[in-house]
Amino acid sequence: MKKGQQMSLEMIIGLVILLVVAGIVIGLIFQFLTPSKMRGMEKEAETTQFITKCRTLCTEEASLEYCKYYFEGRDWDKDGLENELVKVGKIIEWDACEDRIYCFLAVPCPRFGDNPIEGCARELCSAYYRKYGNLTLASKIVADLITESADPGCKARFKSLPSYDNWKTLYFNYSYGNKTLCEYWIG
Repeated sequence: MKKGQQMSLEMIIGLVILLVVAGIVIGLIFQFLTPSKMRGMEKEAETTQFITKCRTLCTEEASLEYCKYYFEGRDWDKDGLENELVKVGKIIEWDACEDRIYCFLAVPCPRFGDNPIEGCARELCSAYYRKYGNLTLASKIVADLITESADPGCKARFKSLPSYDNWKTLYFNYSYGNKTLCEYWIG
């Protein structure tokens, strides 16, 4: 075989090997980057962005946005089922509807004390009382502001939780016996 023919044959074999390798790589890409996996990665990014935003809001001393900010997705646990009742929290777990996971449920914030839910209830009541000068009105605004869910199905499941396991009832209920929410926390 002549030298020129040998080089041509080696080049063709090299190209065939390159095409086979490229085909395998492309096949692997399509296998691992399916649309459902891409959606899972997007949902993971949603949760990560929410937690990052909560941490940022926690450091803003003059802001109460940490107390009011919630996850705007509908599948916190990324299981494909939306608006379920899920467990949230690292130290203390609370049940929450996936469309209303507040920062105070998912990300501890030392500036609101050992119990950020209680700290937020106190701070929101104080802020709205200062703004309106009326504990009853402040109570209504805070109770309406912090909701358990916009989804009727999840809201019903959440309300059926025992009162001792329901963060809304424990910390953001409109009334506590003969006291309104803000009378209870700051009055």
